[in-house]
Amino acid sequence: MPISEIRGNSQALQEQYQRQEVAPTNGEMSMDDFWQLMAAQLQYQDMTNPMSNSEMMNQMTQMATMNAMTQVSNAIANFGVVTNNLSQVTLTTYSTGMLGKEVTVATLDDNGKVNGELKGVVTGVDLTGAQSVYINGKKYSLSQIMSVGDVPKNDEKPKPEKPEEGTTGTEKPSGSEKRR
Repeated sequence: MPISEIRGNSQALQEQYQRQEVAPTNGEMSMDDFWQLMAAQLQYQDMTNPMSNSEMMNQMTQMATMNAMTQVSNAIANFGVVTNNLSQVTLTTYSTGMLGKEVTVATLDDNGKVNGELKGVVTGVDLTGAQSVYINGKKYSLSQIMSVGDVPKNDEKPKPEKPEEGTTGTEKPSGSEKRR
């Protein structure tokens, strides 16, 4: 083969290579890629030694399994996103539900230790970043809320109920009264 012909073929190959689109290499094989490879394998197989049916079924089963695993992986990833979104909606609903409610919050010192408590009405809610509430114009984290409404302290005993009129409060109803 003359050198000019080799150079001509080489130049033609380079031009053809430059015109080809380079496929993105993400390391994943799609089902379309698999079917194209399978079709090419069947098209160019040696007719004297064709591919066995069991080998073809094995390849198809492996690809279907990989496809199913990819779908499960994607579903798990999507579940995480859905769970996070649901958590944000729940937290937003909870914090906005505090508006107008009387709450008791823990007050913190500069080191983040509880040094007291404050009772007040929630006048605002900050939904950006870590959600928080405003009481008397001061911002408190939702985690600082100790109680909602009027909750008796642990050392306070519930007030006794007033007895009904006509009783002294010491009588006990008797279930053994005889009927006449």
